[in-house]
Amino acid sequence: MSKYPSEMFGYYWKNTSKAASTAREKRLCPFVDKSCYKKSRLVSYPFGVCSAHVDESDIALCPRRFLDSATVFRDIAKAHFGTVDNILIFSEVGLKGIGNFDFVMVKHRPLSNVVEDFAVIEFQTGQTTSTGKLVEGFTDFMMNRTIPKAASYNFGINYYDIWKRTFAQILNKGIILEKWNRKIFWVIQQPIFDYFLNKYRLGKLDYHKKHSSVFAIYDLKPTGDKLVLGLTEIVSSTVDDLFNAFRKNDDIPPVELFINRLQEKVNSEIKSSLRLDAKGVSSQLGVPQATSSGRTKEEQAEYDSE
Repeated sequence: MSKYPSEMFGYYWKNTSKAASTAREKRLCPFVDKSCYKKSRLVSYPFGVCSAHVDESDIALCPRRFLDSATVFRDIAKAHFGTVDNILIFSEVGLKGIGNFDFVMVKHRPLSNVVEDFAVIEFQTGQTTSTGKLVEGFTDFMMNRTIPKAASYNFGINYYDIWKRTFAQILNKGIILEKWNRKIFWVIQQPIFDYFLNKYRLGKLDYHKKHSSVFAIYDLKPTGDKLVLGLTEIVSSTVDDLFNAFRKNDDIPPVELFINRLQEKVNSEIKSSLRLDAKGVSSQLGVPQATSSGRTKEEQAEYDSE
């Protein structure tokens, strides 16, 4: 199956308009009318891949992609409040002890600045494996302004890691919003959400007005020389149901498999272990190297990607 960067600096790779050329030359993000902020150590200029074609879908890789024409906010406002009137959107709103929310949608009274109600909105986009290959496709495009026929750069979507990090946030923030009796909308693309449903055997979710954890599912579909962001469905769940799915996940391997792995290490790597009944022997154990922030390299990489 073909794999390649599908949008660069806000425009579909097939788009050869003057606006697309200007955005690519000036490294602009048209979704926020600012310079692209994505970086890669493999290129000296912004890594302007907004979405990538993989698994027969175009997957958004940058949260700014969901800001296109404020479509997401308008859809959620109409679904939740029944109107786009008297609605304000604020980004990176936090409270001591709970951290930040990506966005908060505030409904105020007509002709007044008094807050009537609010809803929280979080974006979850895709992330890639073997990202160097995606960078290769990006640099090829920037040099030639086209994608080669039948191009296939060997990268993928890291579905497992997306949900390893996101599920904890869904549970933690979902508990807060349930306590507040308000809603949190998780904006997620269809293929990524499908993986979530299948992995945790959640089955088909519906929408229930009383639920606080809501999933607004979107997809990117090619239409001419652009990818159009469109709402697929809105579904919901309770934190209890989500936690039960997380706890009862059938993908957990049997303990015997891990014991076999430990037996392999005892048989082949005993010299690199720490033997507690030995005296005067220094430890040969490897410890993850910390960065200046105190995080390990793996933790820092995850933090930087958020």
